[in-house]
Amino acid sequence: MNISANVKYILEKTTEWRFYTNRSYPAKIQKADVSRVYNAEGQPGVVYNFLEDAYEKVTEGGYIITGVAGEMWPVGPGVLKKYDVDPEKITFEPQCVRTIEVDTVYAGIRIPSDIQFTLEADYGERALLKGNRPGLSHGEGDYILVAAKLENGKLVPDLSDSGRIVNGTIFDQLYKTI
Repeated sequence: MNISANVKYILEKTTEWRFYTNRSYPAKIQKADVSRVYNAEGQPGVVYNFLEDAYEKVTEGGYIITGVAGEMWPVGPGVLKKYDVDPEKITFEPQCVRTIEVDTVYAGIRIPSDIQFTLEADYGERALLKGNRPGLSHGEGDYILVAAKLENGKLVPDLSDSGRIVNGTIFDQLYKTI
């Protein structure tokens, strides 16, 4: 995981991570068009995720998700299994969809809202995400989530996962503690 130096403490063995699974929540989905201008003025094929201040390229054959706070991000076809939608019915215009609760377990840690930090995510394209950034509400702080794995029969964070940031004000709408 590539994170800013000021939050490297979360990599220490003594750091206490919590474990979560996703909830079902409403979102929107649409096919991606690499020539279309979305919410990044003058930048065709790019979406701007205002929660993490990240510009991300869409891919041919991919999709765009709009989340509960109106944030947008691109996804590949493999992610469709997380949504209650028939891929044949997805168009280039946003349509309502719900996520499906899956048994994937994530390890998460909240970074206090007064600490700004970065996380470099890699979902095929690298994106530098910004947590607890000024001008947005973060509740008690944004979360860093990574995949969880079993190690000696115990859940632990998989720190080889590039991770993701989840805004603290919407976290409880998206995830639940296990």
